[in-house]
Amino acid sequence: MKLSEFKKKMKKPFFTWAEACRVAWATSPEVLRLNLFNWRKKGELLLLKRGRYLFPDIPVSKTDISSFLYAPSYLSLEWALHHYGVLPDVVFSMTSVSTRGSRRFRTPLGEFIYHKIEKDFFWGFHPESHVAFLEKALVDYFYFYSGRLLPEPSFWKEMRWQNLDQIQFAKAKEFARRLGVKKLEVLVRSLEKYAKA
Repeated sequence: MKLSEFKKKMKKPFFTWAEACRVAWATSPEVLRLNLFNWRKKGELLLLKRGRYLFPDIPVSKTDISSFLYAPSYLSLEWALHHYGVLPDVVFSMTSVSTRGSRRFRTPLGEFIYHKIEKDFFWGFHPESHVAFLEKALVDYFYFYSGRLLPEPSFWKEMRWQNLDQIQFAKAKEFARRLGVKKLEVLVRSLEKYAKA
């Protein structure tokens, strides 16, 4: 099968091995594996991880790749806080949370990191983009890093967070209450007090 024909049948920028088998149903698995290998060798196909492929010449966002690479998941933590302009430091990895185990994938497009979260906490994100709401990204961050965060004005100043006026603190407090971890509520109230000072 020619790459152009395969791409036309696939109709999307990334796919799994199972999807490749369905699209190229008339091709034996051995020949299909050889085709995929040759296309990768020529740079016409990228292997993101075992069984997950991407056409490099078709534009696709890293947010879409993140949810495709390891599902179910949504982007949160450092990446989302930087995305919303709260975290000033440049974030080089795509950071997500998932109900599956914690994982790290180094791909030709960068690093994708997934932190395991309880199923009851898997909410608070845009269903289309799989990006956490700002307030959920904040509460997720507090949840995973609460051991190194201090509810003190000097600490928040040292963190150099910005654009805190974008945070809907009533929503953040509700999210923290919903997770049922007392320290999260304390951290949200402390950051709110700092933001309004």
